[in-house]
Amino acid sequence: MKNLTLLAGILLILSSCATKKINFDQLQDRNGLFYLVNDKEPFTGEIVSYVAGKVEFEGEVKNGLKEGLWIYYYANGQKEMEGVYRDGLKEGTWSYWADNGEQNDQEVYKYGNRLGHEGPRPDEDGLSNEPDTENNTESSGSVTPNSSGTSLGGTIGSGQKKKEVEPPKPKAVNWDMLTGGPVKFYQGQPYTGPVVKWYKEGTRGKYIDGYFTNGYRSGTWTFYERDGRIKDIKYY
Repeated sequence: MKNLTLLAGILLILSSCATKKINFDQLQDRNGLFYLVNDKEPFTGEIVSYVAGKVEFEGEVKNGLKEGLWIYYYANGQKEMEGVYRDGLKEGTWSYWADNGEQNDQEVYKYGNRLGHEGPRPDEDGLSNEPDTENNTESSGSVTPNSSGTSLGGTIGSGQKKKEVEPPKPKAVNWDMLTGGPVKFYQGQPYTGPVVKWYKEGTRGKYIDGYFTNGYRSGTWTFYERDGRIKDIKYY
């Protein structure tokens, strides 16, 4: 019976330790990766930051990079914004609120690039950037027909939502242009972006397609035979 009680106590302690959030002030930023002070490996775990005893933001770090859902708060405790990070980059829909709890904007991100707004964003003076559809006919979305009945100017009709154009993917950097060991650098900075490596001997062909985030391999990496056939696929 005593052994069972002892075992239950140990499991309870381990469980509480596993879910303990680390104060963000305990982390160091080393070349774009977060580490606990005196640790050699990038930090993985949940974090929280406080200002004047109140939560400023909370989230998760994985292998030194922001990951998963992050939530930021106003000083009054009201949620300010929230969204998801993937490999340290904003991804998907990010939502924003005023300090009175009213939601005022949303933004969509892809690989850390903002694709556009899903709602009006207030200016610093509190006014909305949304066009004045009553006094500005050019911004109202109406279409002016010509004498033949066809529309002019290519504007989108009322009720139709303009499709957001995804930004072009960055051009892959040649592996030989990267420097460093486990952490790869490009032009003196930890590299984020696609990379390609080519066979050098014999018939020239692609050897590797991959992606780096803050100098570390991330996402899907594809390895090829000399004849172009896929040899292996790895996920980081």
